[in-house]
Amino acid sequence: MYKEIKELLHTHKLKEALEKLSEYASPTDNWQMKSDIESLKTTYGFMMQYATQGMNDPERNEMYNNLLKKAFVLNEKIKIQLLLENGNSYVSQTYRNTRNSQQSGYYEICTKIEELHKELNISDMYDEPHRTELIESQNKRLQFILEELFNKTWTPVIWNEEDYTGALSIIESDKISDNEKALFTSALCLSLIHILDVYKFRLLLHTYLKGKSCVVTQRALVGILIAIYLQDEMIKFAYPNLTDEINLLKENPYFLDDLYTVIIQVILSLETENIDKKMRDEIIPSIMQSTELTSPINEMSDINIEELIEGNPEWRESIEKIKDQIKELDMLRQEGADTNMCTFSNLKNYPFFYEPSHWFYIFSSEVPDIYEMMTDKKNNYAPFIETLQKATDMCNSDRFSLCLTFKSMPNLPLDAMNSGLTAQNKMNEESEGTNSEKKKRQTESRHFIQDLYRFCKLWRNNYYDKIDIFSQGIALWQSTIIRNMIQDSGKLKQLADYLFAKGHVNDAMFSYMDIIDDNPDDYEAFQKIGYVHVLNKDYDKALDSLKKADILSPGDTWTLKNIALCYKKKNRYDLAYEYLKEAEQINPDDLNICTQIGQALITEGIYDEALRYMFKVEYMTKGKTSAQRAIAWCYFMMDRYDKAIEMYNKILDKNDAIAEDWMNTGHVYLVNNDIKSAISFYKKAIELQDKKTSFYEIFSSDIKTLKNKGVDEVLLNMIPDMTIS
Repeated sequence: MYKEIKELLHTHKLKEALEKLSEYASPTDNWQMKSDIESLKTTYGFMMQYATQGMNDPERNEMYNNLLKKAFVLNEKIKIQLLLENGNSYVSQTYRNTRNSQQSGYYEICTKIEELHKELNISDMYDEPHRTELIESQNKRLQFILEELFNKTWTPVIWNEEDYTGALSIIESDKISDNEKALFTSALCLSLIHILDVYKFRLLLHTYLKGKSCVVTQRALVGILIAIYLQDEMIKFAYPNLTDEINLLKENPYFLDDLYTVIIQVILSLETENIDKKMRDEIIPSIMQSTELTSPINEMSDINIEELIEGNPEWRESIEKIKDQIKELDMLRQEGADTNMCTFSNLKNYPFFYEPSHWFYIFSSEVPDIYEMMTDKKNNYAPFIETLQKATDMCNSDRFSLCLTFKSMPNLPLDAMNSGLTAQNKMNEESEGTNSEKKKRQTESRHFIQDLYRFCKLWRNNYYDKIDIFSQGIALWQSTIIRNMIQDSGKLKQLADYLFAKGHVNDAMFSYMDIIDDNPDDYEAFQKIGYVHVLNKDYDKALDSLKKADILSPGDTWTLKNIALCYKKKNRYDLAYEYLKEAEQINPDDLNICTQIGQALITEGIYDEALRYMFKVEYMTKGKTSAQRAIAWCYFMMDRYDKAIEMYNKILDKNDAIAEDWMNTGHVYLVNNDIKSAISFYKKAIELQDKKTSFYEIFSSDIKTLKNKGVDEVLLNMIPDMTIS
């Protein structure tokens, strides 16, 4: 019914929509929603009554639009309310478990956290071991309150003004840590995935604009952009004035850079699944195979391993392949891609991750599980944890996974891992400048997006919660609001080129269209739009764009070749030939151009001129078989059968001869009435042909040509029987 009501509102069938809303809301326990619907119905009833009486109401248009907006919002609220009351998700169960109990308000939660921090400050005055025990106890109490705050905020119950001001007090408190504010901000982000709550959205805007720590502001911005993308229709239809508030983001001097960073990170997140698959299907099996190959060496301590590897080409090839794959992954990692998902996805089953809020903790020794390890004098985890806090390569969730793994398996080589991490941290700092403000902001947004990705993909309750925003591809740049902001930043072309390079060519095409609107002389944008249309097999649109590119930048061989390609696809080889000849004048020794001209001439039946080009191709490719096939076919079609046989014999002596080569040789003998020789070649073709394709299919495709060469039709009908028998 939700979609039906939405369609009624979009088509301005307000009366029917309000009746359906009443029916839709009837199963809920929320009397306020039902009352709001009745209020809308009453108001609209009076409006219709006044209109019937012919009364002129200057506010009618505004009132009608407001009724539409309110009905639209109520439809969204009812949908969520029904899910909360009847769903099996964690959020729904949390809502039902807490709605009839006494819940703390945001002001009260703020006060609790502030008081706990006072107690923690006092704890430093105590001596050991009482100090550690006290801090551990207080950290656990704090964690309980933060879990309460997270679940309260994540649950998509619409805020009122009191909720907003109470939540604002948490964000503005100088006694609450940035890590705690970051966790709270994450919950706001998750809530806005379900429904656009204007108060929560405004709090994220405030947090980004007024926040002082990038740990908090970057999470707020990611949440804002995801909400704009997912709730785009809601903003446009019900809250159009929010756009003005969104545009205030530009007042932050970092905003345009931050915006571009988040979008790039989201694009990279969409590659995570492919990277994960590559790791599981290629790299890890290759490493395991390499280990199996070299395992006998481990028993020969007196033999030099390097010499053995050098002496065995198969082993060396295996190791070189692994090196290339790891190098490729390292390049992706440096770009910001998530190369750790495969490694850590199996380390999210610890009880720590049962609680949803824990997926969004900033990695810190203040977290009870980590504090317990930090103060463990027996295993001395402290140096490792301190190193891990500086490991910008890993998102927070993965750092918790690594720590908990060492805690559960204390015999693992902790010192070796610590040394490796320390070296990697130093390399990152030297190569990337991790201490710069811009780099810190980029790192925080990347960490949050990766933490969010893991939560969406791996949290055990997601089967019911269904909040995997990455599964359908979260294309932030498709939102008109976000696209306009990118355009204002002057980075639209940069984004379009990045999307294009990453294979998101259709999204890139729309960005290039926007670029052309601003700069109609950008020939490269026309080229790339044309290229996307070619990929989509829309050759008319491709020709339109490519011809414009040709006008703006005449003589570009790439453009000319692709115009020719489009005409070939449309079976207009005469026009393809014209553009290829123009390209040839610019680059007469271009192999691709010569090949395409030869192919176009063959298709048009101009075999004598085609021969000239195909001989040139054969010379340039040092006797490539495909060129020789074309030459042989030209001779055949020109009735120069001796030359055709001579060329086919050259082809058949090669290892890459295929069934069609034997078939075509048979054709030459057939038209010469040497039936016995023809059949011997046809039989060889049968031996080599793809079993999925029958001899009849291959032979029948050439019957028309053979008829034109004078072969008797009855004989053609008999050939398959004579060959297969």
